[in-house]
Amino acid sequence: MRRAQIISFLIFAAVSTGILGHAFAQSLPAPGSGHGFLIDRHTAAGLNCASCHAESPPSKAPDNSACMKCHGSYADVAAKTAQDQPNPHASHLGQIPCTSCHHVHQASQIYCAQCHNFDMKTP
Repeated sequence: MRRAQIISFLIFAAVSTGILGHAFAQSLPAPGSGHGFLIDRHTAAGLNCASCHAESPPSKAPDNSACMKCHGSYADVAAKTAQDQPNPHASHLGQIPCTSCHHVHQASQIYCAQCHNFDMKTP
C-alpha cells in the first residue's frame, strides 16, 4: 500500500470510529481523494459525503438506493452498458449490490471474476 493510501485509510478509520471530532472530520478531504478511486469522480461532480451517506460522519457503505438516486434503475444502468459483452449489469445472478464491484474509497473489482475470466474493467 502506498503511504498516502495508508494515511487516508487511517484518517477514515479515525473519523468513522469517532476518534476525531465531527468539525475536524468535515474539514478533511475525502478518503482516497486523488488516488484514482471513484471518490475522485464523485467529488469532481460536486458531491460530498452526505450525497451518498445517510449518517455523518459516514460509518458504513450506502445501500443501492443511494446509487440509484443518480445512476437510475438496474435496467437504466444495464441499458447504458448494453454494448459491453458480456454486459456486467445484466448478470445471470440478478440484481447484485452495486458495491459488489464498485468501491468508492478503494480500488473497485469485478465480482464476476470469482467464477469467470472476462476481460472487463470497472470504475
